Amino acid sequence: MEVKCEISGRNFEISEHEMTLREKFGFGDSLPKILPKYRFQYLGAFWPQWNLHKRKCDKTGEPIISVFRPDCVYPVWKRKEWFENNNPPSRDFDPSQPFFDQAWELFQKCPIPHVFENNNQNCEYTDDWYYSKNCYLCHSGQYSEDCSYCYECDHCKNVHYGVSAFYSELCFDLINSSNCFNSLFLLNCKTVSDSAFMYDCRDCSNCLFCFNLRNKSYCFGNKQLSKEEFEKQKTMWDFTSRKTYEKAKEFFSEMMSNTAWHRALQIDQCEDSSGNFIKQSKDCENCYLLSKHENSANDCFSGPDAKVTLDSLGTVGGELTFMTSLPVFSYYVIFSFSVAHCKFIEYSAYLQNCQYCFGCCGLVNKKYCIFNKQYSEKEYEILREKIIEHLKKTGDQQGVPTEAEWGEFFPGYFAPNPYEESFSGFHFPLDKPKDLGFREGGPVERKNVKTAEIDAIPDTYNELSSEKEKWLAEQIFWDEKYKRSFQVTQKDIDFAKKIKGPLPHDYYVHRLQDNFAWMPFNGELRDAVCSKSGVKIKTNWPSKFDGRILCEEEYLKLVK
Repeated sequence: MEVKCEISGRNFEISEHEMTLREKFGFGDSLPKILPKYRFQYLGAFWPQWNLHKRKCDKTGEPIISVFRPDCVYPVWKRKEWFENNNPPSRDFDPSQPFFDQAWELFQKCPIPHVFENNNQNCEYTDDWYYSKNCYLCHSGQYSEDCSYCYECDHCKNVHYGVSAFYSELCFDLINSSNCFNSLFLLNCKTVSDSAFMYDCRDCSNCLFCFNLRNKSYCFGNKQLSKEEFEKQKTMWDFTSRKTYEKAKEFFSEMMSNTAWHRALQIDQCEDSSGNFIKQSKDCENCYLLSKHENSANDCFSGPDAKVTLDSLGTVGGELTFMTSLPVFSYYVIFSFSVAHCKFIEYSAYLQNCQYCFGCCGLVNKKYCIFNKQYSEKEYEILREKIIEHLKKTGDQQGVPTEAEWGEFFPGYFAPNPYEESFSGFHFPLDKPKDLGFREGGPVERKNVKTAEIDAIPDTYNELSSEKEKWLAEQIFWDEKYKRSFQVTQKDIDFAKKIKGPLPHDYYVHRLQDNFAWMPFNGELRDAVCSKSGVKIKTNWPSKFDGRILCEEEYLKLVK
């Protein structure tokens, strides 16, 4: 079935698989109005990312580090206080008023937790981070230890600047890689150790600047060397030097453009699935950056163990989620955002351990609530049906023309974060977010606080005496491009020595976002042609890599 996108004007196809899922959620008689990429964009605007702010808890006045700005439209409480003592206001449903107007009047009075986290130890400067220990400035990960400056990492230890990194240890600039050890700058690698600047290599060790290799050791630029020859080549690249490291990154970029071959899509151990960066999934259509999903469509940036999801973002351990952002370990959640360990949730936000809630915000351990007001099970079901009928109606309410609200997500202004500080602010940047109904935060006023110039950071830690090392760890530097202060901590210095890599030289988000750019994602695939067979293919790789992109059949011939 073909539909015209209301945003782009493009025609797009609604598959049988998607329609089956829509029917499962009770929306088989309606069709989506916009392309899946715009659904990702809309949901992503409700997922705060990349920023941490110093502010005060609106309950206690205690200084906190929060993902939300000091001027957040919602009351922001320290998570522990929110979890233990919150008692948000409630209201009655008014059938004479639009649902979203009533919800907004209530929601902006309801406290929300200052960060997303659970069971962490010494991880104060993190967000969306779980079951971890001694991690610093990390986002969207779990089960990790002694990591810094990471995004979407799982079961990692001593990893710095990791992006989509899994089950790895002692690595620096680790991108979409797993089971790696003691290595620098790996992209799309598995089981690589004691190596640097590697792309799409598996089961390799002691290699430099290699691509598309399998089961190799002592290779440089894909050329097999003896151990002695390799060690000699290795001494020519001092990665402790920032200048040398940046030169190596340029060399790597040239390799990616001119000599490496690129698999059109990263789909591994999957059955009947489409999209990109998918692992161990079945019957997943148009999905991106997820693993262990089943029977899903239009889901992206999601964790493992979820099934029957449609138009969802950040799904972890859930089942039956539809048009929802950040449903975590939850069952049947529709048109909601930021709910965890919940069941049967509709049009709600920031719920924890709740069941059967409709139009609620900021609740913990509650059941059978509408607009945060407690009802009996029977009362809840009767009123819920009345509200759904109200949401389905179009017409004139108090002299104001209205459209049906049932099946529509919350207006953009419900997001507690400005658009530019969200998942979509990075992946789908907009010059004027207000034109699509999102809130604009504008630049945060930050003082240029510094105690030393960036030029004072040495090119390599080998230039540091014990006295100079102590001095460096005490300084504050200013990143003029990002307008943020940063430090080179003692942990950074110790790690650079351990990994034999460079010292930090800018605000960490720069490097994370640069690394993420090697995992191209814009919410859809483009048409391309296999560089060897000439068959038509789909890919996320930008057109500048055309001529080096391979279909699956030709790629497997190459790496066999």
